[in-house]
This record gives sequence, C-alpha cells and structure tokens, in this order.
Amino acid sequence: MIQSGSTVRFARMPEWVADLPDKSRRVFEFRLGPTYRIGEIDCHGLFVLDVSTDIDKRFGSFGNDLRLEAGFLEEVA
Repeated sequence: MIQSGSTVRFARMPEWVADLPDKSRRVFEFRLGPTYRIGEIDCHGLFVLDVSTDIDKRFGSFGNDLRLEAGFLEEVA
C-alpha cells in the first residue's frame, strides 16, 4: 500500500495531462519512469512527488512537484 514515505515510480501517464499547457505537459512527460519518495499526501488524497531537483533548472521554475492518484504510481520495494 502506497503511503507517505513510500518509494514509487511514476508509471502511467494520466489522460488529463494532454489537456495541460505545454510547459506543464512537458514536465509530466519528462518525469514519467523515474522513482521518487512520497513526501506527503495532500488534502485531496493525492500523492506528492517532489520533482524540483530534476525540473526547476531545466524548466526555469521553483519548487515543482507532481500530485498523482495511486493508479498512476507503482510502488518500488
């Protein structure tokens, strides 16, 4: 069961990503596949992946995270 502190792989792209602005869509596409530790579960039950070290410099922003439902993640032992 995925919970805060679990290590997960962003394994499946949500369909709604195709409707995001170009820059946001590219961030999701760039991070599909790598593993991350779940930093928290937000107030909507979404799992928060801190991708800032991989994204901030490359895309010119600060403090990026991805918030995803469990169905898009794969727990890594």
